[in-house]
Amino acid sequence: MTVVLFCATVFIISTISGCKEDQIIQNQPPDTHISIEKIELTGENRLNSSVYLTWFGTDKDGHVTSYEYSIDNVNWHYTESRDSLFKFPIDQGEDTTDIPFYIRSTDNDGNVDPTPAFLSIPLRNSAPSVSIIEESFPSDTAFSVVTFRWRFSDPDGDNTVTKALIKANNGAWTEIDRSKFMLSIRPQDTKQSGVVDGDVFYNTDIANPGVTIDGLNNDGNNTFYLKVIDFAGSESTVDTSDNIYVKKQTSDLLLISGQPPEVNVEYQKLVGDNYVGGIDAIDFALDNGQYQPKFWNPTFSLLTSLYDKLVFNCDQSLFSNPITGQSGLLLEFASPVLQNYTNTGGKSFVITSFPAGFVPSELRGAIPIDSLSTRSGQAVVSNDSSLIGSNSDWPNIQPKNLILGLDPFLPSIDGEAIYTAQISTFGAWEGPNIVGAIRKQNGNTNQVFFSVELYRFDKDPVALNKIFDKVLNSEFNW
Repeated sequence: MTVVLFCATVFIISTISGCKEDQIIQNQPPDTHISIEKIELTGENRLNSSVYLTWFGTDKDGHVTSYEYSIDNVNWHYTESRDSLFKFPIDQGEDTTDIPFYIRSTDNDGNVDPTPAFLSIPLRNSAPSVSIIEESFPSDTAFSVVTFRWRFSDPDGDNTVTKALIKANNGAWTEIDRSKFMLSIRPQDTKQSGVVDGDVFYNTDIANPGVTIDGLNNDGNNTFYLKVIDFAGSESTVDTSDNIYVKKQTSDLLLISGQPPEVNVEYQKLVGDNYVGGIDAIDFALDNGQYQPKFWNPTFSLLTSLYDKLVFNCDQSLFSNPITGQSGLLLEFASPVLQNYTNTGGKSFVITSFPAGFVPSELRGAIPIDSLSTRSGQAVVSNDSSLIGSNSDWPNIQPKNLILGLDPFLPSIDGEAIYTAQISTFGAWEGPNIVGAIRKQNGNTNQVFFSVELYRFDKDPVALNKIFDKVLNSEFNW
């Protein structure tokens, strides 16, 4: 009896154990799917090289943790994402190609899908485009420096553009930095007429040119051309600039005028009659200011760096910059460049007047001024009053007519007064009487500033001319 019971127990246990072994299921690998199974596009309808793809994976006995993709079924790239924007390569010289795309998933047990999902992607390379930004290009005449902005694009992605090139007139194509979108072109020899080489400066870096181009026509008409090339060798349509006259440099003195034509003529005569080296003159107020630099830096910086001496006459008129839309005095626009010009050894003679209530905070450093009176009323110089020079080298001068709204100032700490005015007052005005000052660098005068419009103090033309002669030929003769 005992033996039978034992055998039955063994049989039952053996049977139960056999059932568990039959129920064991092997771990299953994941399965991978691309959201679209097929792309049937031909000819012009093919995709460009930037393609957005999505995918997903499933796993019957776990979960998917990551993916790998490949375009050759050999080299695989890891990702945990379920989508991505791909920029596929197109071989140089090829307009179309078919990219094999594989994607496989990995599950939480490290199993990899043995049958990756596959998609054939039909691609067509798209040519890039390039353009000169028209509103940034200067008007019909440029004074030694041509500055403009440009841009490019590519339907396959802007990063597929590998080269940008520029050409002047009939010169050769020259590669430029495709990441620099402001170009300034200046003849290497700004005083030579005819076909010359030109330096190309990038953005506001005026210390060193980026590249040199040939074919520039100095003191003549110029047309500039741009094109870009993408990674497949496709070239953009060439963009062409407006025709522009590049005026050559003829002197080491530049006269910048920003007043009505009849006033600018007065200053051209005062400067031209008293400087034997001749002058170059630019009227920034002409034709509603169209010849002002659209980019004071670098255009005005590159221009003024050519000259040893600068005369700047302007007044309280406001101008608007066509690029920024900013409104201000001509001297305000020029002040950062003017400050750097004088700090680096340039010699400047600045003559201006200010609007009522003007605060010259933006001009400190650019000219030797600290402040103006803020009191109401006016400072006046009558036709029998004078501007008094600080010594006999600076002649006294008088106006022919009453001058209202004078702008006496307190000089900066490094400014030295050279002229005071015999002032009468209207209303409650009170303040300093200084109207002329100089600034020196290493003992040499490198800046002369007047806050009155000197051309109006012409009762004694000889005395007025003597001031210009002294500044340009004595004070600046170092």
